[in-house]
Amino acid sequence: MSLLDLVFPPRCGGCGNYGAAWCSTCAGALRSPSARTLAGIPLVAAGRFEGPLQQAIHSYKYRPRPQLAPLLAQPLARALLARGLSLPGLTFVPLHARRRRERGFNQAERLAAQLSAVLGIPLLDGLTRVRATAAQVGLSQPERRANLKGAFRWTGGEPPGRGLGLVDDVCTTGATMTAAAEAVAEAGGSIGAFLVLAAAQTLPAVAVT
Repeated sequence: MSLLDLVFPPRCGGCGNYGAAWCSTCAGALRSPSARTLAGIPLVAAGRFEGPLQQAIHSYKYRPRPQLAPLLAQPLARALLARGLSLPGLTFVPLHARRRRERGFNQAERLAAQLSAVLGIPLLDGLTRVRATAAQVGLSQPERRANLKGAFRWTGGEPPGRGLGLVDDVCTTGATMTAAAEAVAEAGGSIGAFLVLAAAQTLPAVAVT
């Protein structure tokens, strides 16, 4: 433990108790969601969007606590290995430039960078959010899809390639991830798996394998 930790002890992003940024109790409380696909693509999640994991994701994004990224990426890396999926590269869902300035970082990008380092998979920074969109909270699935239509574009210097892992923090209805995957496909690539920290149990039934 460092001197800084003694003066300002870390606090768990999940339960709020002092002693660790992500405590063993919260880490052990993760419940794996049922195996799913989204638009025919495997969806891999570290846990369900509930309880300590939901609170930790909110802390990570909005407090903000970007230092939680390496800790939260670990169970996602384990979930990917457990699914036995081989991915040639990773990319991530981008924030609009204005939102990134407000938050100071892109939570999906940090997660993707951690996964890239842990798993030894190249990270491609090519997706761009070319249009600011309204908040998705409270919108129906058709409204979310309409809200995100044309919001993403592949602007990387190289083509995206095929079978990439697309990283984001949460999948609720799948509208954001499918819109980003469509932008990759329009550039000649494809997504081999969606990778998220948490998946909502309210995902549409058509998304369940």
